[in-house]
Amino acid sequence: MEPAVDRKAGIPEVIDKKNKGKSILNYQPWWFPNFSSKRTSARANFKRFDSVQHFSDHHYVLKGNASKQHSRTWAKKIQADWKILEKDLPETIFVRACESRMDLMRAVIVGAEGTPYHDGLFFFDIHFPDTYPSVPPMVHYHSGGLTINPNLYNSGHVCLSLLGTWYGNTRENWLPQESTMLQLLVSIQGLILNRKPYYNEPFVGWTKWTPLGEPFSKGYSENVFILSLRTMVYIMRKPPNHFEEFVRSHYFVRASDIVKAANAYIDGAPVGSIVKGTSQGGSMKFRTEVAVFMKTVVDEFVKLGVKELQDKLKPPPVIHTNTSRLCFIFSMLCLLFILLVVVHGSIKDKLSILA
Repeated sequence: MEPAVDRKAGIPEVIDKKNKGKSILNYQPWWFPNFSSKRTSARANFKRFDSVQHFSDHHYVLKGNASKQHSRTWAKKIQADWKILEKDLPETIFVRACESRMDLMRAVIVGAEGTPYHDGLFFFDIHFPDTYPSVPPMVHYHSGGLTINPNLYNSGHVCLSLLGTWYGNTRENWLPQESTMLQLLVSIQGLILNRKPYYNEPFVGWTKWTPLGEPFSKGYSENVFILSLRTMVYIMRKPPNHFEEFVRSHYFVRASDIVKAANAYIDGAPVGSIVKGTSQGGSMKFRTEVAVFMKTVVDEFVKLGVKELQDKLKPPPVIHTNTSRLCFIFSMLCLLFILLVVVHGSIKDKLSILA
């Protein structure tokens, strides 16, 4: 659903005070080596915009063919989009257009710092209908069967007013004379893959930054990070066409930062930061899930050649006896309360019948 977010708000940089104010994703621990290899240079040399000959695995490949004739307006608009993307794409979005099928395009967005999507790669297949630009393009998300955001369904459906798949005011909808592919991709990055995706859920935007909404937002973001890790594995095992080496080199370069962030979360830091000892720390369930699933993620990193990380991942946190006892007592009290409510309701019903 359409995100209820401030479009002008930036993503705050997450700072680790113990490491002289450096960002969580830029700090390089002394015990991680400096990776320099062909994959490092391959990532650096990967153009943000380029064209390829064909897309055999594209979601919309069956919606047309190379010999299909299109209007001059259609072709002119797409060529204009290409020029804008080639010139103005941000550093965290990469696009490949198709030479033999101008109606097809593929984009990948790198998850931003400070969000539960950090360091992830999120792929989108794009199709330009015959009536484009009178109508918006069609967009399919490579979900891997996972729902990582209220706007990104596990079927691959993308819910956004700019695509006409969600309601919005006139300026938020697709405007044939003004809207561009750059605007669309930046909107997906900023409005969907944002810092607090819970508030993208319909009818909960009003609870943003309130005591009512924040606990739910925190839990949602924790779950999103776990799903983002699963997406990493899915993409590493099955990288989309023409992005194979980019995927491998991206995770080869970012592997140490991902493990460092995971270790911070295992220690109790909230998603998107490594600030410890606050009431906003990660839940015990989240810390345990990160430790468990990161073993699979690290196995994939090892396959890429980052073998130095095998012994760097921290074990699951230990649940202290006192904490376990308190959790048990709290659970029993909740159970007792529910039982009392049920019994009270049953007695009340019987009395009403006798009356």
